[in-house]
Amino acid sequence: MLVAQLSLVLLVVFVADAAITAWRRGDRRQAAVVGGSILFFVVLGTAQGVAIGWGLISMPITVSLFYQCLVAAMAYELSYDVLHAAALARRLQASEAGLRESEERFRIVADAAPVLIWVAGVDKLCTFFNKPWLEFTGRSLEQEMGNGWAEGVHPDDFQRCLDVYVGAFDAREAFVMQYRLRRHDGEYRWISDSGVPRYDAKKNFAGYIGSCVDVTEFISKEQALRESKERIDLAAKAAGLTVWTWDIARDEVWLSEKDRTLFGFSQSEKLNAERVRGVVHPGDHQLVRQLVENSLTTDKELEAEYRVVLADGTIRWVARRGRVEFNGEGKPAFERGVLMDVTERKQADEKFRLAVEASPSGIVLVDGEGRIVLVNTQTEKMFGYSRAEMIGRPVEILVPERFRSLHPGHRAKFLAAPEARAMGAGRELFGLRKDSTEFPVEIGLSPIKTPDGILVLSSIVDITARKQAELETLQHREELAHLSRVAAMGELTASIAHELNQPLSGITINASTGQRLIDHGDPDLGELREVLGDIVADGRRAGEVIRGIQTMLKRGSSTRQSVNLNDVVTNVVRMVNPNAILQSCELETLLEPNLPSIEANPVQLQQVLLNLIINALHAMQDTPAVNRKVVIATESNGDGTIRTSVRDYGTGIPEEARERMFEQFFTTKATGLGVGLAIARSIVKSHGGSIRAENADDGGARFYFTLPATASRS
Repeated sequence: MLVAQLSLVLLVVFVADAAITAWRRGDRRQAAVVGGSILFFVVLGTAQGVAIGWGLISMPITVSLFYQCLVAAMAYELSYDVLHAAALARRLQASEAGLRESEERFRIVADAAPVLIWVAGVDKLCTFFNKPWLEFTGRSLEQEMGNGWAEGVHPDDFQRCLDVYVGAFDAREAFVMQYRLRRHDGEYRWISDSGVPRYDAKKNFAGYIGSCVDVTEFISKEQALRESKERIDLAAKAAGLTVWTWDIARDEVWLSEKDRTLFGFSQSEKLNAERVRGVVHPGDHQLVRQLVENSLTTDKELEAEYRVVLADGTIRWVARRGRVEFNGEGKPAFERGVLMDVTERKQADEKFRLAVEASPSGIVLVDGEGRIVLVNTQTEKMFGYSRAEMIGRPVEILVPERFRSLHPGHRAKFLAAPEARAMGAGRELFGLRKDSTEFPVEIGLSPIKTPDGILVLSSIVDITARKQAELETLQHREELAHLSRVAAMGELTASIAHELNQPLSGITINASTGQRLIDHGDPDLGELREVLGDIVADGRRAGEVIRGIQTMLKRGSSTRQSVNLNDVVTNVVRMVNPNAILQSCELETLLEPNLPSIEANPVQLQQVLLNLIINALHAMQDTPAVNRKVVIATESNGDGTIRTSVRDYGTGIPEEARERMFEQFFTTKATGLGVGLAIARSIVKSHGGSIRAENADDGGARFYFTLPATASRS
């Protein structure tokens, strides 16, 4: 009985210890059910035995309900473990099936992927290649397995490829490498291979998995881009350009090594916008700052010119061009641009500006639309406008109202065929001042080709003073011409007296005859009418002589008209002929019939001929009377001009007088004024002609002048 009770105590101790151990191990449900049941029912069974022994209850000692409950509890727990094991077995089978299904899905996905996929085990040997890989290489899976894939790697790339693969594998690190892999057609293609380590569910290393992409085209484009960049760098260097990029978000500026050195930046120095703006000349800081602020609000290309200070302290002018690129959110991301050294152009512009300002002429620069873009100080003085009042306004503000409507058409014709020339050839030009007064001008036009189109540089000269001087000169010349005509008429006093004496004598005789007829009574009216007709004719002849004298002596000159040179010669010869007779000289005329008429002042042409004939008569004072002859001839030259010549048989032109004979106040005569030939030359020149003199072959001299003829013939 004692042994049985001791065994029961030991059982209770054992069960309690086992339950505690199971609880600590984590099997708390099993410890609670099995351990708790044994302890509970053992205690109850013991209590039952004591009750039977003491006679408190009456039943067989071998039959215990609590023992049966203990067996039932242990059977329940055992059945639970068996059922749990069966469930685990079923889940394991399902997991294996899922794993197989997952592997199949991976294979399907891998085969459908547009990249080449490979898988390697822990031994570095490949265990899987997807369908695109096999199609790319043209080999079977068995050929590629293990290290078979390496047979397609280009020999020049194999060792490098192997070193990268093994090194990354041993370090369990991801890798990216590029190598050439032979395609099924035998061509080697550049492959970018990316591999990462893979692990199982328990974080155990299981090998590597990787993907490959054909990057041959990308590398070709990258090479082309690199070559293009090199060409751009060479072009930029040759053109003196500085290429720059500004990463706005990170505030980083990129410059080439050459440009860093140029501006005094070290190669390792990190450049930002503020640091780069530090090379800008202090006088242009605000301009550049405003330019940057404006550029951040638009994607248009902005440009400006400003000064920079180089590393050696040199100040240079640069033209900046840049454009901002915006990201998807509309925020400025990058700005790219160039700097071009325009110092020489700016210096040339400054020289041009100084030359324009120093010009004594008014300078006006006009664009293709006729707007003024530049004027100089002389223009301001000439027209009375300030510079600000002219810049940007139409050039027609400087043109008189009566010419303004025609000016755009003239400007368009010039721009259609631009060439340096005088404006308004053959016409008088006038400018209009701010106070609405006009003044005469001369304008020279010069086209300037620029990238923005053709500009027209106008050089304007105020010729008011010159016109006044020309008017005074003309008045002086006309005064001299008048004096010359008076002097010539003075030399023809005898001829004039003879010309007047004949008609006056005729008038006197005929008047006396008429008187006698009347005095005799019963006059013959027919005879009387004839006498009166003669008186009228002689009066008209005397009147013509007087009018001719008045015309020659009249100050000023008549307007030009259509003139027949033969008529001019005839009139002058008739006037001079009496004087020639007194000097025992013969006047001969050789006039070409049907000469074309000329546009001329007849009085001035008479003065030229009169002067030449009188000079010819003077030149023959020492010539024997029998040889004295003056030949006046007219002829058409066939080139649209008419030649008139006066030839004498005198002593000829002295050698020393040939170069100076047409100068004013030069004469070889003791009583001459020295203005006759000078006036003759100015008259002929004003008519668009020329006058010459030469010694004739058989003695004497010949003076001749040519004048342009009009289209009609007389």
